[in-house]
Amino acid sequence: MEKKINYKFKGDINMQISAKNQKQGRVTSVIHGSSYSQVAVEQTDADGVATGSFIHAAIPVDICKKMELVKGNIVTCIFPAAAVILAKHD
Repeated sequence: MEKKINYKFKGDINMQISAKNQKQGRVTSVIHGSSYSQVAVEQTDADGVATGSFIHAAIPVDICKKMELVKGNIVTCIFPAAAVILAKHD
């Protein structure tokens, strides 16, 4: 079953996104560089308990600041299927 998440955009526009490749987690660190911010997210299970697995994202600094991302925020990491590459080990 695909997850549907509601997103609120500028104004009072709400939008749903349907993507299978999603992981929820809590921001553990945000480091701003000159162009990009490095955001570390610890994945959580369905009950919100930390799993010990991390996802790291690099996003533009201005977007990171506009989103007001800070340690402790709950976020959803979304992976477009076209950007996911698998390699099979023999």
